[in-house]
Amino acid sequence: MYSIEDLKSKILNNNIKIRLVFPEGVESKIVEVATMIQKEGLADVTLLFNGSHEKPQNLDPEIKTVFVKETLNKDMLERILEIRKGRLEQEDAVVLVQKRNYYGALMIDMDLADAMVCGLNYTTADTLRAALQVVKTSENYSIASSIFIMHRGEENYIFTDCALNVDPNPKHLSDIAYMAARFALKLNVKDVEVAMLSYSTAGSGLGPSVDKVSKAVDRLKGLETVENGFLFEGEMQFDSAFIKSIRDKKYPNCKLKKERPDVYVFPDLNSGNIGYKIAQRLGNFEAIGPFILGLKKPVNDLSRGATVDDIYKTSIVTIYQAIMKGSK
Repeated sequence: MYSIEDLKSKILNNNIKIRLVFPEGVESKIVEVATMIQKEGLADVTLLFNGSHEKPQNLDPEIKTVFVKETLNKDMLERILEIRKGRLEQEDAVVLVQKRNYYGALMIDMDLADAMVCGLNYTTADTLRAALQVVKTSENYSIASSIFIMHRGEENYIFTDCALNVDPNPKHLSDIAYMAARFALKLNVKDVEVAMLSYSTAGSGLGPSVDKVSKAVDRLKGLETVENGFLFEGEMQFDSAFIKSIRDKKYPNCKLKKERPDVYVFPDLNSGNIGYKIAQRLGNFEAIGPFILGLKKPVNDLSRGATVDDIYKTSIVTIYQAIMKGSK
């Protein structure tokens, strides 16, 4: 899997210059990261403010700025009324266009930006609502989802979905798994292996949750091939997935060959959110993300407690996602 430095190198060596928008220009951490990204030539950055009085005096002149409440953008107003036709009155549309999270999403929709990073002040719900209503889910998937890159030393794993979908059905769960596998391939993971997690291993337990995972795996079997670079297996408990000796004993016919798979798909948000936080706090893994998959263009959410380093790493991966979208 590529490191952040590897991704930076690939970004700089690519001929696509990504336009990255930060709706929270008023935040000093955002300004610091935006300045780093602009100076390093990783993207062309736009910062959004409510008014010109919020703009820092020493802001890098190469960074573009927009003051969303000083002038009503009539093109954006017309566009959001078109997108939300029949569900939004004009007076409500005026309010949305002057919200920086919606303004940033509309910039992406109208090809004024390629990607967005938001969430230092906005809640996850605020960030994703704007993304899902305006940028929208790709026609290739039934759902958008989230992943965390769990990093510790030389170890890197992908956990999904830990931040977005409360109780995905089998179709949704299979799309969540497939998107995560494709994301791993784009990060240069070789021969991606995906574990579909449950409280049951190969039929050892019963219940609706087990059935859901089993049905998702059945759906994925029509998609997976070694030639495509990935394999899925499940349902399985986490110890069976993570420790090969246990897997060999509990699941002797398992197709997974690696000591530890690359991607871990949780059956619901409850288990996923708890799982990544246990790994983070007890296992001392760094949780990088969440990154949102399945949108037409990248929009990624920040924790409201994100550090400058967190924001910078999220921005690098977001820029790389946008390049992958463009190269497609």
